[in-house]
Amino acid sequence: MSYSVDLPDECRRTFLREIQDVYPGCTIEPEANMPTRSDRERWGMNLRLLPDILPLRTFESFVDDADQRTLADPISGLLSSLHTGKSGRVACDLRLTIKAARRSRLVALERITRRWQYRFATESLRETYLRWSTDHRFIRRQLAALIWRFTKRDKISENMPDKAGMKLLECRISAFSTVPSDSKPLAIRKLNEIASALGRFTDGTVHFQRFRISKRDRSHRTFLMSPREIATIWHPITVSGDTVSRVTRSEFREIEPPIHLVSNSKSATVLGRVKFRQQRNQFGIAVDDLRRHVLAIGKTGCGKSTFLLNVVRQQMEAKRGVVLVDPHGDLANEVLNHVPSRRTNDVIWFDAAEANVGFNPLVGSRNSDPNLVADAVLTSFKNVFGFDEGSAPRLLHIFRNCLLSLIGTQHASLSSIQRLLTDANFRRSAMSNITNEAVREFWLTEFNRWNDRDRVQYVASLQNKLGAFTTNERLQRIFAPQRKGIEFREIMDRSQILICNLSKGQVGHDASTLLGSLLLSSLQIAAMSRADIEEDDRTDCVVVVDEFHSYLADGNSTMADALAESRKYRTSYVLSTQMLEQLDSDTLAGVLGNCGSTLCMTVGPRDAEVLVALLGSGLSKEDLMKIPKYHGYLRLLIDGKPSTFSMTTLAPARLNSPRAEVVRQVSQQRYG
Repeated sequence: MSYSVDLPDECRRTFLREIQDVYPGCTIEPEANMPTRSDRERWGMNLRLLPDILPLRTFESFVDDADQRTLADPISGLLSSLHTGKSGRVACDLRLTIKAARRSRLVALERITRRWQYRFATESLRETYLRWSTDHRFIRRQLAALIWRFTKRDKISENMPDKAGMKLLECRISAFSTVPSDSKPLAIRKLNEIASALGRFTDGTVHFQRFRISKRDRSHRTFLMSPREIATIWHPITVSGDTVSRVTRSEFREIEPPIHLVSNSKSATVLGRVKFRQQRNQFGIAVDDLRRHVLAIGKTGCGKSTFLLNVVRQQMEAKRGVVLVDPHGDLANEVLNHVPSRRTNDVIWFDAAEANVGFNPLVGSRNSDPNLVADAVLTSFKNVFGFDEGSAPRLLHIFRNCLLSLIGTQHASLSSIQRLLTDANFRRSAMSNITNEAVREFWLTEFNRWNDRDRVQYVASLQNKLGAFTTNERLQRIFAPQRKGIEFREIMDRSQILICNLSKGQVGHDASTLLGSLLLSSLQIAAMSRADIEEDDRTDCVVVVDEFHSYLADGNSTMADALAESRKYRTSYVLSTQMLEQLDSDTLAGVLGNCGSTLCMTVGPRDAEVLVALLGSGLSKEDLMKIPKYHGYLRLLIDGKPSTFSMTTLAPARLNSPRAEVVRQVSQQRYG
């Protein structure tokens, strides 16, 4: 059930502006003309207010039955009469046509009103004159004139309710019912129900006269109504009308955008289109505001991947560095098709299932601190290890010293940790290259001081946890020390494109989580190593992480720390997640606090509670829980100041021809 308005072109803009000002939550869309099916018949009934010089009941006279202090929406009963059930066999509509009143009608109204205030022979004759003088039939209007001719001329002193002096419009009301061809009685019943529902707007002095039901839209004499009466009969339903079933309600509350949206800057990243009234202009986010990061939240299937795809595509076209980490693979494969031909040689395609490119997390960027590298690897493994509280401190202590012993050596690889723990000769060889005295002391005194039982227990426990990954053939090839592998510092400085396909369905959940966590940790270390060059000389690199919660564990502050520190290193993060509940409280606070811009798509009730406070602008939890696909509310940072408004994401750019296979082959030749 919905409202339809047909207007002249010159009135359309004014009407749209006025209706959306008064009802900011309503959605206005062009109406498609639906032809009547051949097995359906459309029956109509015209209704006319009689006498139309007396007023209808208007909205201020309708009081809620339960609470006499509250006004009830009178249109709810009228809309209920239009209800036709869910079968679709019957369709009903009520049409109100209005136009400016002709001068002759206004003069006649004034004359009838003036005469009505005189004394008639009887009160019944007076009422008859009033009805007949406004009747659509000519003969009755002539009879009313005869009644007036024989009326006494003494005027009644009391004030009579009338419409004289009001701004009046000529109106016509028609009810229609479309039913199956053999169901005329059903149409008659529905039309009479609609006519009866209009009776609640009348009192004992006026009524709606019903004309004969017909398949033709018969034109009858119009009647006069004031704007107040028209507004009472026709207006969008208010909150008090929630009991009316099948009303087509707007699923998306539109919020006005700020005046100073970025729209014409070539360096800005276009995020979508404004969705407010008739505004559909594109807008973007400036480079400096993008460095304060973007977070997209929404359930699966709401359009987050489309949003991320457009962000990545624009960075590639702008010749910026891009890193995409995808735990599912669909987005990564789609991005390959959108790589500009001039940037084919810049792409590094990292497919974990094929192990086509090496990645050694123990080989940090130049000038990177070995302790930072060790901490990053340790944190990543903690994400998937699942240490028990009793043995965790000792195991992590051993693991950390193993990492520090290998970092910076020719044996620096995760597979060498097993040998370091079990092979005494290899351990002595590695110790000759250790410059950290604390690490040397660990192997020379602490490790050897443990009794054999404790040492075997701790080593075996650590081997069991590492073995799940070091025995994985794909991970063995990826972590192989002899492969050149991914160099994040080079990717950033040369504005290259790294696309990581970490599909959980192909490599497994734990392997995907470990790789993603190691990649993001190494990326952050590489970003911090750029402290050796001036800030203005650091090229921008945009890191896009789909389902970033997959690479975090409770108490893991890696992402929150990266967001807080990366701006000065010209590293921008665009993150997406399905639910905020997938983050622990500390990480959630860090992400929401450090992401300057937040896009909210369809979310669940718990996330809605958190995001309502963040987005503001009068939004409710229900608004955030029923957002249509490809729509959202964006809290956008503009020159450091946040503004919330409604938007739609962009449709993916059209492809002239798929380029994924060409990009894969070139990447394999250059980096495989």
